[in-house]
Amino acid sequence: MGASGLIVGILKYAGLYLQLHAALSHGYSEVDNRLSANAVFTEVPQDVITNSGEDVEMACSFSGARSPSCSLEIQWWYIKNHWQDKPTYLTNNIATMEEIPEDSTKISVVKVVGSNISHKLRLSSVKASDEGTYECRVIDNSGAVAQHHRVRAYLQVNSQESHELQEAQQWRQGSHKTPHPGNRSCFYAEGSSITGRLDMFLGFFAA
Repeated sequence: MGASGLIVGILKYAGLYLQLHAALSHGYSEVDNRLSANAVFTEVPQDVITNSGEDVEMACSFSGARSPSCSLEIQWWYIKNHWQDKPTYLTNNIATMEEIPEDSTKISVVKVVGSNISHKLRLSSVKASDEGTYECRVIDNSGAVAQHHRVRAYLQVNSQESHELQEAQQWRQGSHKTPHPGNRSCFYAEGSSITGRLDMFLGFFAA
């Protein structure tokens, strides 16, 4: 009885140890998941429609979920003509570098040791060849597996010819105005105006 009782006692302690170990492991897993979920973009780039020759800026800021001593890296990528149904979107899931399209070009890289990172992309005198999708990718290298967080925005560049045509159309639309007040009528033909006083016009027929 003494030997069997000792064996039973050992088994009970072993069971308690395994339960406690499993509970602690589960608890740490929940904390890690909760912290990972708090990693967010605090500023995201916006879709831009501009004219050729203009300067463009896209901002991207990220707040990590780990301790201030974590290692963060922010990258800007250019993906030519990668239009999406929803061009601006966020993803906070673990991603692999293979998900980047083949026609992508890395523009810049910034690394920090801390929980926050930001980097503003500046494009000078944009042209039609600059049109496409720009991706801000943040890589958290603190854990055993690097986590990739990314956000994208689309840049549309209008050519100089289309810009001049748009201005001409706006000018023509603005020329078709209602008659001016003060008993004064205006007649427009091919962009030029011919004005005359209405009272003089009526007086001519009255004579």
